Amino acid sequence: MSKKITRKTILRSMMLKVLFYCVLGGGILFSGIPAFADGPHADVPQTTAGEAKDAGDEDTMKNFVLHMKQHLEADIEAGLGVSALYRQMRQEPGDWNNGSVYLIVLNRTGTVSNHGKYTKSLYGSSLAGLSPVKELLGKLDDDQAGPVCEKYEHSTSGSSRWSCAVLFTTRLKVERVLIGGFDHAENDPRIVGRDCPSDFKPEVTAQDVDASRYVSESRSLETLEAFVKGAIKRIDEIRTSDPQAGGGASSAVREAIAKAACLAEGHWKSGPVYLFVMYKLPTGAPIVILNGNNQEFTGSVFEGVYDEDGVDIGEVIIEAAGEDGEGGIVRYKWDNPLIGEDDVAVSGMSPGRSPKISYVEGFSGSADAGVFIFGSGVYGPLEGDSGGSGGSDGDDGCALAGIDGKASGTVFNLLLIVFSLFLASRWKVRSKE
Repeated sequence: MSKKITRKTILRSMMLKVLFYCVLGGGILFSGIPAFADGPHADVPQTTAGEAKDAGDEDTMKNFVLHMKQHLEADIEAGLGVSALYRQMRQEPGDWNNGSVYLIVLNRTGTVSNHGKYTKSLYGSSLAGLSPVKELLGKLDDDQAGPVCEKYEHSTSGSSRWSCAVLFTTRLKVERVLIGGFDHAENDPRIVGRDCPSDFKPEVTAQDVDASRYVSESRSLETLEAFVKGAIKRIDEIRTSDPQAGGGASSAVREAIAKAACLAEGHWKSGPVYLFVMYKLPTGAPIVILNGNNQEFTGSVFEGVYDEDGVDIGEVIIEAAGEDGEGGIVRYKWDNPLIGEDDVAVSGMSPGRSPKISYVEGFSGSADAGVFIFGSGVYGPLEGDSGGSGGSDGDDGCALAGIDGKASGTVFNLLLIVFSLFLASRWKVRSKE
């Protein structure tokens, strides 16, 4: 006996299928968005910036920096890197940033890696001349892992405050200093900016690269390669000429790159053309050491980061860069700093949708240094291009509309699936009538 198919049955079936694909699509879309890693808190109170108030209590400030250290260590151990937490440190108001209470990350000499308020303006600058930073660094130099604390007078309110510091180690096995409770002015005259020599001019500059994109794609590729090789030459010169660089060749290269924040300005940056440097982790994923356009990418791990065409950006960069002395061209979509309309704000995706073509090259300097990746790119369409195709350069319910990039493609694909199912269902019904 055949079962009679009614319109109600068809409608119910379609609704179930739509729900299934919405859940499936949402799972695919959001699977790469990490939740806030709480981690274990058995030994450390979950003290936030809001609870620290005006940094007037020493124990509270100790717990505040220890709380963040625990999150950093948990993410590093899990292989997630520190970029997500660095971004959270800059979000105000938030658990880590509230008014005059925020966090600062420095290297052992006082150079800024991440700042709750002034990362963009002070990245690579030294706070070692500010009190109590100088005192805190001195205490940590006594081989104390921390937390160590220092009482100081707040320059604005005149009140007594506590600032505390603790050490943590990044995935690159580099020690960093985490400071909480210290509030200062952005333009304090005791802050020492990056010491960038003005006499070094590479044979090919960022200005040359920027101009080459109006000539032809082949000319742009030649100029890009020469530009990147010039940066590698500069880093190698710093590495080999620094008598204080210790800890092996790998450490020497890292310190050289840390000193080369100057590669984000002058002859090394012009309009949308800038340098980027990555390090290949043992897992095979690249971590950002330097981004000449946006220092806030420092520490980001490019694992599972896709552009809107589904290109795994970290994977193709690793493959094209090769090992020491090798190199190649890679095409993907990225954020053009001169175009605001191409921005994408979806976790796990490229921050932009402008076609980009980059030259990347691997460099180590010695056998134990690991592979560093230097690169730079230009945005299309270029002269001679066919128009900048995808292969060129480059919360309630199931509501996915309004999400940029890959999400919009996901919505379109879901609609196609639903429409196909509808047609298939209608055909099936008609064939039995």
